[in-house]
Amino acid sequence: MKKLIMNPLAIVSILLLCSYGCQSSQKKQAQKPNILMIVTDDQGYGDFSAYGGSADVQTPHLDALASQGTRFTNAYVSMSVCSPSRMAMLTGRQQQRWGVYNYGANFPDSEITLAEQLRANGYQTGMVGKTHYGPVTGPGHKGFPSSHGFDYFFGKEGGTMDYIRHKAADRNGYTTKMANHLGIGPFWDNDQQVDMEGYSTDIILDKSLQYINDHKNEPFFLMVSFNAVHLFTHQIPDEDLKLMGIDKVADWDPATGDWDEYLEWYVNTVGPNTPEGRQRYLYHLNKLDAAIGALGNKLKEEKLSENTIVLFISDNGGSPRTYAENTPLKGNKYILEEGGIRVPFVMSWPGHWPEGNIYDKTVSAMDIFPTLHDVLGIELPQKQLDGKNLLPYITGENQDNPHEWLFWTGFHLKGEPLVYDDPNSPLARHDRTYNGDNTGWAVRYKNWKLRYQGRSDKYELYNLQEDVSEIHDLSAQHPDLVAKMKQRFFEWHDEIKKDHKNYKLPESSEF
Repeated sequence: MKKLIMNPLAIVSILLLCSYGCQSSQKKQAQKPNILMIVTDDQGYGDFSAYGGSADVQTPHLDALASQGTRFTNAYVSMSVCSPSRMAMLTGRQQQRWGVYNYGANFPDSEITLAEQLRANGYQTGMVGKTHYGPVTGPGHKGFPSSHGFDYFFGKEGGTMDYIRHKAADRNGYTTKMANHLGIGPFWDNDQQVDMEGYSTDIILDKSLQYINDHKNEPFFLMVSFNAVHLFTHQIPDEDLKLMGIDKVADWDPATGDWDEYLEWYVNTVGPNTPEGRQRYLYHLNKLDAAIGALGNKLKEEKLSENTIVLFISDNGGSPRTYAENTPLKGNKYILEEGGIRVPFVMSWPGHWPEGNIYDKTVSAMDIFPTLHDVLGIELPQKQLDGKNLLPYITGENQDNPHEWLFWTGFHLKGEPLVYDDPNSPLARHDRTYNGDNTGWAVRYKNWKLRYQGRSDKYELYNLQEDVSEIHDLSAQHPDLVAKMKQRFFEWHDEIKKDHKNYKLPESSEF
Protein backbone atom coordinates (compact mmCIF):
# COMPACT_ATOMS: atom_id res chain seq x y z
CA MET A 1 0.00 0.00 0.00
CA LYS A 2 1.43 3.40 -1.03
CA LYS A 3 1.80 6.08 1.59
CA LEU A 4 0.24 9.45 0.86
CA ILE A 5 2.92 12.13 1.17
CA MET A 6 1.66 15.67 1.31
CA ASN A 7 3.61 18.81 0.51
CA PRO A 8 4.11 20.82 3.76
CA LEU A 9 2.81 23.96 2.02
CA ALA A 10 -0.36 22.12 1.09
CA ILE A 11 -0.86 21.11 4.72
CA VAL A 12 -0.44 24.74 5.83
CA SER A 13 -2.95 25.86 3.18
CA ILE A 14 -5.52 23.33 4.36
CA LEU A 15 -5.06 24.42 7.98
CA LEU A 16 -5.46 28.08 7.01
CA LEU A 17 -8.63 27.36 5.07
CA CYS A 18 -10.00 25.39 7.98
CA SER A 19 -9.18 28.25 10.33
CA TYR A 20 -11.61 30.38 8.30
CA GLY A 21 -14.05 27.83 6.94
CA CYS A 22 -14.27 25.32 9.81
CA GLN A 23 -14.20 27.97 12.51
CA SER A 24 -16.90 29.86 10.64
CA SER A 25 -19.07 26.72 10.40
CA GLN A 26 -18.72 26.04 14.13
CA LYS A 27 -19.72 29.59 15.07
CA LYS A 28 -22.53 29.56 12.52
CA GLN A 29 -24.04 26.57 14.31
CA ALA A 30 -23.54 28.19 17.72
CA GLN A 31 -24.97 31.63 17.01
CA LYS A 32 -26.27 33.38 13.92
CA PRO A 33 -24.22 36.45 13.05
CA ASN A 34 -25.89 39.81 12.63
CA ILE A 35 -25.67 41.49 9.24
CA LEU A 36 -25.16 45.22 8.76
CA MET A 37 -25.38 46.21 5.11
CA ILE A 38 -24.45 49.82 4.33
CA VAL A 39 -25.39 51.21 0.92
CA THR A 40 -24.30 54.67 -0.16
CA ASP A 41 -25.83 56.63 -3.00
CA ASP A 42 -23.75 57.68 -6.03
CA GLN A 43 -20.45 57.54 -4.14
CA GLY A 44 -17.52 57.91 -6.50
CA TYR A 45 -14.90 55.16 -6.80
CA GLY A 46 -12.24 57.76 -6.02
CA ASP A 47 -14.17 59.12 -3.01
CA PHE A 48 -12.93 56.45 -0.59
CA SER A 49 -9.34 57.16 0.39
CA ALA A 50 -8.37 53.48 0.70
CA TYR A 51 -8.93 53.27 -3.05
CA GLY A 52 -6.42 56.07 -3.58
CA GLY A 53 -8.47 58.00 -6.09
CA SER A 54 -8.84 61.66 -5.18
CA ALA A 55 -6.21 63.62 -3.24
CA ASP A 56 -8.80 65.77 -1.43
CA VAL A 57 -10.61 62.82 0.16
CA GLN A 58 -10.08 61.42 3.65
CA THR A 59 -12.44 58.65 4.78
CA PRO A 60 -10.80 57.27 7.94
CA HIS A 61 -13.81 55.26 9.09
CA LEU A 62 -14.35 53.63 5.71
CA ASP A 63 -10.62 52.92 5.56
CA ALA A 64 -10.81 51.27 8.99
CA LEU A 65 -13.68 49.11 7.80
CA ALA A 66 -11.67 48.08 4.75
CA SER A 67 -8.71 47.15 6.97
CA GLN A 68 -10.96 44.79 8.94
CA GLY A 69 -12.07 42.78 5.92
CA THR A 70 -11.75 42.38 2.17
CA ARG A 71 -11.67 45.38 -0.16
CA PHE A 72 -12.69 44.54 -3.72
CA THR A 73 -11.03 46.59 -6.45
CA ASN A 74 -12.96 45.07 -9.38
CA ALA A 75 -16.48 45.13 -7.95
CA TYR A 76 -19.41 45.95 -10.20
CA VAL A 77 -23.08 46.75 -9.90
CA SER A 78 -25.56 45.55 -12.51
CA MET A 79 -26.61 49.00 -13.72
CA SER A 80 -25.30 52.55 -13.81
CA VAL A 81 -28.31 54.00 -11.94
CA CYS A 82 -29.85 53.40 -8.53
CA SER A 83 -33.12 51.51 -8.73
CA PRO A 84 -32.20 48.62 -11.08
CA SER A 85 -28.84 48.20 -9.34
CA ARG A 86 -30.45 47.97 -5.90
CA MET A 87 -32.95 45.36 -7.09
CA ALA A 88 -30.21 43.11 -8.45
CA MET A 89 -28.23 43.56 -5.24
CA LEU A 90 -31.15 42.42 -3.09
CA THR A 91 -32.06 39.40 -5.25
CA GLY A 92 -28.76 38.12 -6.66
CA ARG A 93 -30.30 38.33 -10.12
CA GLN A 94 -29.90 40.61 -13.13
CA GLN A 95 -32.85 43.00 -13.17
CA GLN A 96 -33.09 42.54 -16.95
CA ARG A 97 -34.57 39.10 -16.21
CA TRP A 98 -37.86 40.82 -15.42
CA GLY A 99 -37.54 43.44 -18.12
CA VAL A 100 -35.96 46.32 -16.23
CA TYR A 101 -33.49 48.41 -18.20
CA ASN A 102 -34.04 51.89 -16.86
CA TYR A 103 -35.63 54.02 -14.16
CA GLY A 104 -39.28 53.43 -13.37
CA ALA A 105 -38.39 49.88 -12.31
CA ASN A 106 -40.61 47.52 -10.36
CA PHE A 107 -40.19 44.37 -8.33
CA PRO A 108 -42.35 41.52 -9.63
CA ASP A 109 -44.21 39.77 -6.84
CA SER A 110 -42.38 36.56 -7.74
CA GLU A 111 -38.90 37.92 -6.96
CA ILE A 112 -37.36 36.74 -3.68
CA THR A 113 -35.20 39.18 -1.73
CA LEU A 114 -32.43 38.73 0.79
CA ALA A 115 -34.64 40.26 3.48
CA GLU A 116 -37.40 37.71 2.80
CA GLN A 117 -34.93 34.86 3.04
CA LEU A 118 -33.39 36.08 6.27
CA ARG A 119 -36.74 36.80 7.90
CA ALA A 120 -37.85 33.24 7.07
CA ASN A 121 -34.72 31.99 8.85
CA GLY A 122 -35.15 33.71 12.17
CA TYR A 123 -33.76 37.21 11.56
CA GLN A 124 -35.24 40.52 12.53
CA THR A 125 -35.05 42.59 9.34
CA GLY A 126 -34.84 46.38 9.18
CA MET A 127 -34.20 49.02 6.56
CA VAL A 128 -33.40 52.64 7.37
CA GLY A 129 -32.97 55.38 4.77
CA LYS A 130 -33.64 55.62 1.07
CA THR A 131 -35.61 52.93 -0.69
CA HIS A 132 -35.82 52.97 -4.47
CA TYR A 133 -37.42 49.70 -5.51
CA GLY A 134 -40.29 51.10 -7.49
CA PRO A 135 -42.40 54.24 -7.77
CA VAL A 136 -43.54 56.33 -4.81
CA THR A 137 -46.68 54.50 -3.71
CA GLY A 138 -46.69 53.94 0.05
CA PRO A 139 -47.33 50.60 1.78
CA GLY A 140 -48.83 47.72 -0.19
CA HIS A 141 -46.71 47.93 -3.33
CA LYS A 142 -44.00 45.29 -3.88
CA GLY A 143 -41.44 48.09 -3.98
CA PHE A 144 -42.25 49.16 -0.42
CA PRO A 145 -39.83 47.53 2.07
CA SER A 146 -42.52 45.86 4.17
CA SER A 147 -43.67 44.08 1.00
CA HIS A 148 -40.28 42.53 0.28
CA GLY A 149 -39.15 41.19 3.62
CA PHE A 150 -38.43 44.02 6.04
CA ASP A 151 -40.15 43.92 9.42
CA TYR A 152 -39.18 47.52 10.05
CA PHE A 153 -38.74 50.47 7.70
CA PHE A 154 -37.88 54.05 8.45
CA GLY A 155 -37.15 56.15 5.41
CA LYS A 156 -38.40 57.61 2.17
CA GLU A 157 -39.30 56.19 -1.21
CA GLY A 158 -38.06 57.44 -4.55
CA GLY A 159 -34.76 58.26 -6.16
CA THR A 160 -33.98 61.51 -4.34
CA MET A 161 -34.25 62.41 -0.67
CA ASP A 162 -34.13 66.04 0.38
CA TYR A 163 -31.37 66.56 2.95
CA ILE A 164 -33.31 69.10 5.04
CA ARG A 165 -37.08 69.25 4.36
CA HIS A 166 -38.79 66.34 6.10
CA LYS A 167 -42.30 67.56 6.96
CA ALA A 168 -45.65 67.17 5.24
CA ALA A 169 -46.04 70.95 5.23
CA ASP A 170 -42.83 71.27 3.23
CA ARG A 171 -44.68 69.82 0.23
CA ASN A 172 -47.15 72.71 0.14
CA GLY A 173 -47.11 74.51 -3.19
CA TYR A 174 -45.44 71.64 -5.04
CA THR A 175 -47.15 69.27 -7.44
CA THR A 176 -46.95 65.65 -6.30
CA LYS A 177 -44.60 64.83 -9.16
CA MET A 178 -42.26 67.67 -8.29
CA ALA A 179 -42.24 67.01 -4.53
CA ASN A 180 -41.52 63.32 -5.17
CA HIS A 181 -38.77 64.17 -7.62
CA LEU A 182 -37.12 66.38 -5.00
CA GLY A 183 -37.73 63.93 -2.15
CA ILE A 184 -39.46 66.53 0.02
CA GLY A 185 -41.70 65.46 2.88
CA PRO A 186 -42.07 63.19 5.89
CA PHE A 187 -40.44 59.84 6.55
CA TRP A 188 -42.29 56.55 6.63
CA ASP A 189 -42.15 54.86 10.03
CA ASN A 190 -43.47 51.50 8.87
CA ASP A 191 -46.96 52.40 7.59
CA GLN A 192 -47.19 55.83 9.25
CA GLN A 193 -45.71 59.09 7.97
CA VAL A 194 -43.86 61.20 10.52
CA ASP A 195 -42.44 64.71 10.34
CA MET A 196 -38.79 65.01 11.22
CA GLU A 197 -36.30 67.82 11.72
CA GLY A 198 -32.61 67.77 10.96
CA TYR A 199 -30.09 66.62 8.39
CA SER A 200 -30.93 63.33 6.67
CA THR A 201 -27.61 61.57 7.35
CA ASP A 202 -27.97 62.30 11.07
CA ILE A 203 -31.57 61.07 11.08
CA ILE A 204 -30.67 57.85 9.29
CA LEU A 205 -27.76 57.26 11.68
CA ASP A 206 -29.87 57.86 14.80
CA LYS A 207 -32.60 55.47 13.68
CA SER A 208 -29.99 52.84 12.75
CA LEU A 209 -28.29 53.08 16.14
CA GLN A 210 -31.68 52.73 17.80
CA TYR A 211 -32.43 49.63 15.72
CA ILE A 212 -29.17 47.99 16.78
CA ASN A 213 -29.90 48.84 20.39
CA ASP A 214 -33.41 47.39 20.17
CA HIS A 215 -32.31 44.14 18.52
CA LYS A 216 -28.85 43.51 19.97
CA ASN A 217 -30.01 40.37 21.75
CA GLU A 218 -31.37 38.64 18.64
CA PRO A 219 -29.98 38.06 15.15
CA PHE A 220 -30.73 41.04 12.94
CA PHE A 221 -30.29 42.13 9.35
CA LEU A 222 -30.10 45.92 9.14
CA MET A 223 -29.79 47.63 5.76
CA VAL A 224 -28.70 51.23 6.20
CA SER A 225 -29.30 53.05 2.93
CA PHE A 226 -27.92 56.58 3.11
CA ASN A 227 -29.09 59.16 0.59
CA ALA A 228 -25.62 60.73 0.76
CA VAL A 229 -23.95 61.59 -1.54
CA HIS A 230 -26.82 61.85 -4.03
CA LEU A 231 -27.94 65.24 -5.30
CA PHE A 232 -28.95 67.86 -4.24
CA THR A 233 -25.63 68.35 -2.50
CA HIS A 234 -26.03 72.13 -2.38
CA GLN A 235 -28.29 71.51 0.65
CA ILE A 236 -26.33 71.95 3.87
CA PRO A 237 -27.68 73.02 7.29
CA ASP A 238 -27.42 76.80 7.77
CA GLU A 239 -25.17 76.57 10.81
CA ASP A 240 -22.67 74.43 8.90
CA LEU A 241 -22.72 76.78 5.91
CA LYS A 242 -21.69 79.58 8.26
CA LEU A 243 -18.83 77.49 9.65
CA MET A 244 -17.72 76.69 6.11
CA GLY A 245 -17.94 80.32 5.07
CA ILE A 246 -20.03 79.66 1.97
CA ASP A 247 -23.41 80.95 0.89
CA LYS A 248 -26.71 79.13 0.83
CA VAL A 249 -27.94 78.05 -2.60
CA ALA A 250 -31.67 78.58 -3.01
CA ASP A 251 -33.93 75.55 -3.42
CA TRP A 252 -36.54 75.48 -6.16
CA ASP A 253 -39.50 77.75 -5.51
CA PRO A 254 -42.56 76.18 -7.18
CA ALA A 255 -44.25 79.57 -7.40
CA THR A 256 -41.72 80.64 -10.03
CA GLY A 257 -42.85 78.37 -12.82
CA ASP A 258 -43.73 74.99 -14.28
CA TRP A 259 -41.69 71.88 -15.11
CA ASP A 260 -39.56 73.63 -17.75
CA GLU A 261 -38.61 76.35 -15.31
CA TYR A 262 -37.86 73.65 -12.75
CA LEU A 263 -35.49 71.96 -15.20
CA GLU A 264 -33.84 75.33 -15.80
CA TRP A 265 -33.25 75.71 -12.06
CA TYR A 266 -32.05 72.10 -11.90
CA VAL A 267 -29.40 72.56 -14.60
CA ASN A 268 -28.21 75.83 -13.08
CA THR A 269 -27.95 74.29 -9.60
CA VAL A 270 -26.23 70.93 -10.15
CA GLY A 271 -22.69 70.42 -11.46
CA PRO A 272 -20.91 72.03 -13.12
CA ASN A 273 -22.87 75.11 -11.97
CA THR A 274 -22.93 74.66 -8.18
CA PRO A 275 -20.91 77.28 -6.30
CA GLU A 276 -18.19 75.53 -4.26
CA GLY A 277 -19.58 72.28 -5.67
CA ARG A 278 -16.76 69.96 -4.68
CA GLN A 279 -16.57 71.49 -1.20
CA ARG A 280 -20.27 70.84 -0.69
CA TYR A 281 -19.95 67.27 -1.92
CA LEU A 282 -17.08 66.62 0.50
CA TYR A 283 -19.19 67.97 3.37
CA HIS A 284 -21.75 65.23 2.76
CA LEU A 285 -19.05 62.61 2.21
CA ASN A 286 -17.34 63.49 5.50
CA LYS A 287 -20.64 63.35 7.39
CA LEU A 288 -21.33 59.99 5.76
CA ASP A 289 -17.92 58.64 6.78
CA ALA A 290 -18.45 59.81 10.37
CA ALA A 291 -21.85 58.10 10.46
CA ILE A 292 -20.30 54.82 9.30
CA GLY A 293 -17.72 55.21 12.06
CA ALA A 294 -20.51 55.69 14.60
CA LEU A 295 -22.18 52.47 13.44
CA GLY A 296 -18.91 50.61 13.92
CA ASN A 297 -18.44 52.12 17.38
CA LYS A 298 -21.96 51.03 18.34
CA LEU A 299 -21.14 47.43 17.42
CA LYS A 300 -17.99 47.63 19.57
CA GLU A 301 -19.85 49.16 22.52
CA GLU A 302 -22.44 46.39 22.42
CA LYS A 303 -19.71 43.73 21.95
CA LEU A 304 -21.25 42.76 18.63
CA SER A 305 -18.27 43.34 16.32
CA GLU A 306 -17.14 39.73 16.10
CA ASN A 307 -20.69 38.53 15.63
CA THR A 308 -21.65 40.99 12.88
CA ILE A 309 -20.96 40.75 9.17
CA VAL A 310 -20.55 44.26 7.76
CA LEU A 311 -21.03 44.93 4.06
CA PHE A 312 -20.39 48.27 2.39
CA ILE A 313 -21.16 49.19 -1.22
CA SER A 314 -22.20 52.12 -3.40
CA ASP A 315 -25.23 51.58 -5.62
CA ASN A 316 -23.48 52.91 -8.75
CA GLY A 317 -20.70 55.26 -9.80
CA GLY A 318 -20.33 58.87 -8.75
CA SER A 319 -22.47 61.48 -10.47
CA PRO A 320 -21.13 64.43 -12.48
CA ARG A 321 -24.06 66.44 -11.14
CA THR A 322 -22.67 66.34 -7.58
CA TYR A 323 -18.91 66.70 -8.22
CA ALA A 324 -18.24 63.08 -7.28
CA GLU A 325 -14.82 61.76 -8.28
CA ASN A 326 -14.35 58.38 -9.96
CA THR A 327 -10.59 58.68 -10.49
CA PRO A 328 -8.86 56.76 -12.06
CA LEU A 329 -11.94 55.47 -13.85
CA LYS A 330 -13.48 56.98 -16.97
CA GLY A 331 -17.13 58.02 -16.95
CA ASN A 332 -19.75 58.34 -14.26
CA LYS A 333 -23.23 57.42 -13.12
CA TYR A 334 -25.74 57.03 -16.01
CA ILE A 335 -23.26 55.50 -18.49
CA LEU A 336 -21.48 52.16 -18.85
CA GLU A 337 -17.88 53.26 -18.70
CA GLU A 338 -16.07 51.97 -15.60
CA GLY A 339 -16.90 55.07 -13.58
CA GLY A 340 -20.60 54.28 -13.88
CA ILE A 341 -20.57 50.62 -12.87
CA ARG A 342 -17.38 49.83 -10.90
CA VAL A 343 -17.90 50.67 -7.22
CA PRO A 344 -16.19 50.50 -3.82
CA PHE A 345 -17.17 47.27 -2.02
CA VAL A 346 -16.03 45.87 1.35
CA MET A 347 -16.99 42.71 3.24
CA SER A 348 -15.89 42.32 6.85
CA TRP A 349 -16.36 39.77 9.64
CA PRO A 350 -13.54 40.21 12.17
CA GLY A 351 -12.17 36.98 13.57
CA HIS A 352 -13.82 34.89 10.87
CA TRP A 353 -12.79 36.20 7.45
CA PRO A 354 -9.41 37.48 6.22
CA GLU A 355 -8.57 41.01 7.37
CA GLY A 356 -6.68 43.65 5.42
CA ASN A 357 -7.33 41.65 2.27
CA ILE A 358 -7.36 43.24 -1.21
CA TYR A 359 -9.15 41.15 -3.83
CA ASP A 360 -8.63 42.18 -7.44
CA LYS A 361 -10.63 39.62 -9.42
CA THR A 362 -14.06 40.38 -10.88
CA VAL A 363 -16.98 40.35 -8.44
CA SER A 364 -20.54 41.67 -8.50
CA ALA A 365 -22.97 43.22 -6.02
CA MET A 366 -25.21 40.29 -6.93
CA ASP A 367 -22.73 38.04 -5.10
CA ILE A 368 -23.93 39.34 -1.72
CA PHE A 369 -27.10 37.23 -1.93
CA PRO A 370 -25.53 33.75 -2.42
CA THR A 371 -22.52 34.54 -0.19
CA LEU A 372 -24.71 35.27 2.83
CA HIS A 373 -26.83 32.21 2.13
CA ASP A 374 -23.73 30.02 2.26
CA VAL A 375 -22.30 31.64 5.38
CA LEU A 376 -25.60 31.25 7.23
CA GLY A 377 -26.40 27.78 5.91
CA ILE A 378 -29.62 28.95 4.25
CA GLU A 379 -30.94 27.06 1.26
CA LEU A 380 -31.00 29.12 -1.93
CA PRO A 381 -34.33 29.73 -3.66
CA GLN A 382 -35.12 27.75 -6.78
CA LYS A 383 -34.22 30.53 -9.18
CA GLN A 384 -31.49 31.18 -11.71
CA LEU A 385 -28.99 33.27 -9.75
CA ASP A 386 -26.43 35.51 -11.42
CA GLY A 387 -24.37 36.08 -8.26
CA LYS A 388 -21.65 33.76 -6.93
CA ASN A 389 -20.69 32.71 -3.41
CA LEU A 390 -17.52 34.73 -2.74
CA LEU A 391 -16.37 32.92 0.40
CA PRO A 392 -14.15 30.31 -1.31
CA TYR A 393 -12.52 33.09 -3.32
CA ILE A 394 -11.66 35.49 -0.50
CA THR A 395 -10.27 32.65 1.65
CA GLY A 396 -8.09 31.41 -1.23
CA GLU A 397 -9.77 28.03 -1.56
CA ASN A 398 -10.78 28.88 -5.13
CA GLN A 399 -8.18 30.69 -7.25
CA ASP A 400 -10.45 31.17 -10.27
CA ASN A 401 -12.15 34.37 -11.34
CA PRO A 402 -15.65 34.51 -9.77
CA HIS A 403 -17.03 36.09 -12.95
CA GLU A 404 -15.26 35.38 -16.20
CA TRP A 405 -18.16 37.18 -17.91
CA LEU A 406 -20.33 40.11 -16.80
CA PHE A 407 -22.96 41.97 -18.84
CA TRP A 408 -24.60 45.39 -18.69
CA THR A 409 -27.29 47.20 -20.62
CA GLY A 410 -27.76 50.94 -20.89
CA PHE A 411 -31.07 52.76 -20.79
CA HIS A 412 -31.77 51.40 -24.29
CA LEU A 413 -29.77 48.82 -26.23
CA LYS A 414 -29.84 51.01 -29.32
CA GLY A 415 -30.02 54.76 -29.11
CA GLU A 416 -30.82 57.20 -31.82
CA PRO A 417 -29.17 60.60 -31.35
CA LEU A 418 -31.55 62.77 -29.39
CA VAL A 419 -32.99 65.70 -31.34
CA TYR A 420 -34.35 68.78 -29.57
CA ASP A 421 -36.32 71.65 -31.07
CA ASP A 422 -33.97 73.90 -29.14
CA PRO A 423 -30.54 72.37 -28.39
CA ASN A 424 -30.16 74.84 -25.53
CA SER A 425 -33.57 74.16 -23.97
CA PRO A 426 -33.73 73.16 -20.30
CA LEU A 427 -34.53 69.55 -21.26
CA ALA A 428 -31.61 69.36 -23.69
CA ARG A 429 -29.24 70.86 -21.14
CA HIS A 430 -30.62 68.54 -18.44
CA ASP A 431 -29.97 65.46 -20.58
CA ARG A 432 -26.43 66.58 -21.35
CA THR A 433 -25.61 66.41 -17.65
CA TYR A 434 -25.59 62.61 -18.04
CA ASN A 435 -22.12 63.32 -19.44
CA GLY A 436 -22.06 60.53 -22.02
CA ASP A 437 -23.96 57.91 -23.99
CA ASN A 438 -26.35 56.10 -21.63
CA THR A 439 -27.50 53.67 -24.31
CA GLY A 440 -25.89 50.56 -25.76
CA TRP A 441 -24.35 47.80 -23.68
CA ALA A 442 -21.07 46.47 -22.27
CA VAL A 443 -19.38 43.12 -21.64
CA ARG A 444 -16.45 42.23 -19.42
CA TYR A 445 -14.58 39.01 -20.33
CA LYS A 446 -11.63 38.29 -18.06
CA ASN A 447 -9.64 41.57 -18.25
CA TRP A 448 -11.23 42.72 -21.51
CA LYS A 449 -14.18 45.08 -21.84
CA LEU A 450 -16.26 45.64 -24.95
CA ARG A 451 -18.40 48.76 -24.97
CA TYR A 452 -21.07 49.27 -27.61
CA GLN A 453 -22.07 52.93 -27.92
CA GLY A 454 -25.71 52.83 -28.97
CA ARG A 455 -26.06 56.29 -30.45
CA SER A 456 -22.94 56.17 -32.61
CA ASP A 457 -23.13 52.41 -33.35
CA LYS A 458 -19.47 52.16 -32.35
CA TYR A 459 -17.58 49.30 -30.65
CA GLU A 460 -14.70 49.99 -28.27
CA LEU A 461 -12.40 47.36 -26.72
CA TYR A 462 -10.18 47.94 -23.69
CA ASN A 463 -7.68 45.88 -21.73
CA LEU A 464 -8.66 46.92 -18.20
CA GLN A 465 -5.64 45.34 -16.57
CA GLU A 466 -3.36 47.69 -18.50
CA ASP A 467 -5.78 50.55 -19.19
CA VAL A 468 -8.26 50.97 -16.34
CA SER A 469 -9.08 54.48 -17.57
CA GLU A 470 -10.35 53.16 -20.94
CA ILE A 471 -8.14 55.42 -23.02
CA HIS A 472 -6.78 53.06 -25.69
CA ASP A 473 -9.41 51.49 -27.92
CA LEU A 474 -7.98 48.17 -29.17
CA SER A 475 -10.98 47.01 -31.21
CA ALA A 476 -9.13 47.35 -34.54
CA GLN A 477 -6.25 45.18 -33.27
CA HIS A 478 -8.49 42.37 -31.95
CA PRO A 479 -11.45 41.88 -34.33
CA ASP A 480 -11.87 38.21 -33.38
CA LEU A 481 -12.17 39.08 -29.68
CA VAL A 482 -14.70 41.80 -30.49
CA ALA A 483 -16.75 39.28 -32.48
CA LYS A 484 -16.58 36.71 -29.66
CA MET A 485 -17.67 39.16 -26.99
CA LYS A 486 -20.41 40.60 -29.19
CA GLN A 487 -21.80 37.14 -29.87
CA ARG A 488 -21.70 36.21 -26.19
CA PHE A 489 -23.61 39.38 -25.25
CA PHE A 490 -26.46 38.56 -27.62
CA GLU A 491 -26.53 34.94 -26.42
CA TRP A 492 -26.84 36.21 -22.87
CA HIS A 493 -29.52 38.71 -23.78
CA ASP A 494 -31.54 36.14 -25.72
CA GLU A 495 -31.46 33.93 -22.63
CA ILE A 496 -32.57 36.85 -20.43
CA LYS A 497 -35.46 37.71 -22.75
CA LYS A 498 -36.88 34.19 -22.39
CA ASP A 499 -37.69 35.08 -18.79
CA HIS A 500 -39.75 38.14 -19.72
CA LYS A 501 -42.87 36.13 -20.52
CA ASN A 502 -42.91 34.93 -16.91
CA TYR A 503 -43.34 38.43 -15.52
CA LYS A 504 -46.16 40.90 -15.59
CA LEU A 505 -45.08 44.16 -14.06
CA PRO A 506 -47.52 46.80 -12.83
CA GLU A 507 -47.40 50.00 -14.80
CA SER A 508 -44.97 52.37 -13.22
CA SER A 509 -43.92 55.97 -13.17
CA GLU A 510 -40.61 57.09 -11.74
CA PHE A 511 -42.47 59.74 -9.75
